[in-house]
Amino acid sequence: MNIDWSQLITKAMKDAAAQAVQLAASKSELSARNTKSVAQIARIQDRIDTLGYGIDAGQATEEDEAEQAALIVNVKSWKNYKFELGKVTVQPTWYAAPVWPPEPVVPVIVADPEARSAELI
Repeated sequence: MNIDWSQLITKAMKDAAAQAVQLAASKSELSARNTKSVAQIARIQDRIDTLGYGIDAGQATEEDEAEQAALIVNVKSWKNYKFELGKVTVQPTWYAAPVWPPEPVVPVIVADPEARSAELI
């Protein structure tokens, strides 16, 4: 009987392969969460800035000012979330069982052109 030792797969090799898959999955999830948070921060900040232009010009309504105030609170939540995502990889449970921070509420921005184009698709 001939044994091809190059085909030998040990338990340690199987465990290492499983850990590599788990690490890749956790990195992918972290990347997706980071991408979403950056997009939300940019989207919300753009609306805050746009409302600020109206406020600075004296053209904004009370509703515009209230919307801006609410969005400022929301963008802070998203920035905090992004910051907390940056600490996930130093958790003792990182990559096997990461504890994800809770995702903030995605605000409805009626004047968001990206939301409008998504509705048309």
